[in-house]
Amino acid sequence: MYSIKAITTLTGLPAETLRAWERRYIGISPARSDNGRRLYSQQELEKLTLLAQLTRNGHTISKIAGLSVDALRNLQQRAQLSPNSSPPLLDQIIEAVMDYRIDRCEQILKRALLASEPLDYARDILLPALKKIGELWYEEKLNIAQEHMFTCCVQRIVLSMVNNLRITSGHSPAMMFATPSHEPHECGILLSCLLAAENYRCYYLGGNLPGKDIVEAAKHLQPDIIIIGLVKTPPEAETIAQLNIIAAAPETASSRIWTGGSGAQYCHDHALLPSPRCELIADIDDFYNKAQQWIVED
Repeated sequence: MYSIKAITTLTGLPAETLRAWERRYIGISPARSDNGRRLYSQQELEKLTLLAQLTRNGHTISKIAGLSVDALRNLQQRAQLSPNSSPPLLDQIIEAVMDYRIDRCEQILKRALLASEPLDYARDILLPALKKIGELWYEEKLNIAQEHMFTCCVQRIVLSMVNNLRITSGHSPAMMFATPSHEPHECGILLSCLLAAENYRCYYLGGNLPGKDIVEAAKHLQPDIIIIGLVKTPPEAETIAQLNIIAAAPETASSRIWTGGSGAQYCHDHALLPSPRCELIADIDDFYNKAQQWIVED
């Protein structure tokens, strides 16, 4: 269930609008917690997302509020198929970044998140967008400020969603996410954190951390699995040395270590992974499948 704060964050609808729609229109009626706070189901979240999108595109709320989710989806699909429909999602994102409209970019990404399953969102929306932004920066069609703005936008959205899905039970397995020194690319571990959040307690440390600090965190957090991202290809020697510190530390002996990214693939192909304990994650689908399987086996 989602709080009204989560709904406003994910849909972009102000709380006042949500309350007004609830008062005036049948079909928008959240449950209430024991203390009277509004609680919205996944289906209500989807309906409000569709209503938000359709009203922004010119539909009158009084005429569509009573429609079912399926009817709203059909209405949205017909709009997307019309000659005057919006350009592809990736083009919209790039245009927003080009124009320094990071607010617009965040709005587009939030809408896509609500309309997608986490795996589809990470694989089919965020990864292509991050890749395209990187290519445009490499071609000097975007500057580093624009690239950083977009990356921070993705990080805000993903970590907000992870926090919303946060599991507090100490009985649930835990994952810890980091990249070692001289490996600043966090996108892989960030998206993995999003995919794990529904089933795991997730501890996101970020990028470019000394191995000893990752070990110290593992000592206190005691993760079942440590996710290490390696994107630089080939990784720097110091990065591999820091990975070796993590794998050899007594504090991580009870944790599995999963390494992913093009740098991890390079290390695997050239027998550079410092320990048999470092398992290779081939891609985001492989991570998702292994994470799901580990939950079942555990």
